[in-house]
Amino acid sequence: MARDQRNREKLVETAAALFHLRGFQPTSLDEVFERSGVCRSNFYYYFRSKEDLGLEVLGRQIEAFADRVIRGILEDVQLTPRERLARLFETVTTEMRKASYRGGCPFGNLAAEMSGAHPEFRARLSAFFERWQEAVERCLLEGVERGEFRGDLDLRGAAIALVGGIEGAVLLAKAHGHGTPIEAGAQTMLKLLESR
Repeated sequence: MARDQRNREKLVETAAALFHLRGFQPTSLDEVFERSGVCRSNFYYYFRSKEDLGLEVLGRQIEAFADRVIRGILEDVQLTPRERLARLFETVTTEMRKASYRGGCPFGNLAAEMSGAHPEFRARLSAFFERWQEAVERCLLEGVERGEFRGDLDLRGAAIALVGGIEGAVLLAKAHGHGTPIEAGAQTMLKLLESR
C-alpha cells in the first residue's frame, strides 16, 4: 500500500475509533492528527472537512455491517430464519462484551448526535436503518413461509420493532455495563415471533 493510502487509512481508522468512543462533535481534528500521526496538511489532501471524514467513516461502517450482518447473518441460507435472528442477537451481545459495554452502536450514537444537526448524516443513517429493517423483514417473511414464525405478523412493523429493540437494548447495556438487556430482548422477541 502506498504511503498516501496508508495515511488516509490511518486517519479513517483513528477517527472511527474516536467517534465511536467519544462522539463525533467532541472529537477534534487535532486529536485525530495526534493519534494517527498524520499531519494537518496531509488531512486536507484527502478530506475537505471533519464532516467529510465523518461521512467516509460512516460509509465504511455501513458496508462492514452489510457484509457481517446483512449478508453474513440475515441472508445466510445455511441457517433457518430463527437461527439467523438468534445469531444476530448473539453477535450484538458478543460485540458489546468485547467492548466492555462501552461505545454502544456507532449508528445509534451518530443518529442521536447528528441527525438533527446535519442533513447528510441523517439521510445516510435513515437509508442504513431502512436497509437493515428490510433485511430483517425478508428474514421474517421466510420464517412465516416456513412455519417458524407467526402467520399474523405485520412484517414491516415487526422488523422495525426488532431493529429498534436491538438499538434500545444496546443503549441499556451501555448504561448498565452488562449484557442482560440484549439477552432479555432476544429471548422475548424470539418468543413473540414464534409460531404457536
